[in-house]
Amino acid sequence: MNETLTTAERIARLNDQLRQGNRNIGEIRITQAVKALPSEQQQKLLQLVRDFNSFESGNNPYGERDFLAIQLDSRNYFFKIDYFDRKAWVENREVGSECPEDPDKTWRVATLMKSDEY
Repeated sequence: MNETLTTAERIARLNDQLRQGNRNIGEIRITQAVKALPSEQQQKLLQLVRDFNSFESGNNPYGERDFLAIQLDSRNYFFKIDYFDRKAWVENREVGSECPEDPDKTWRVATLMKSDEY
């Protein structure tokens, strides 16, 4: 039996793969403010991102699991995923992807930041 997924579900699964460390479909960047944190805190934040599974309609209105808010040591952080055209990305151009559900056409770039950097 083949599973039929909506576009949003395909995007969400790819975003989950990126959060879990699949570097074949994108990359995770951290801002300078997060880089300034001790390495141990950075690792804790990345683990919170990997473990996050509290997506609901309020924080995931389109069902793509492309944004999350986490807290560490009473500070708020955001993790946001953007979609870029893969071919343009390789050419060092930032062009939005028209097919974020297609990993062959889309390069995901996630950013982990302090909430006040958003």
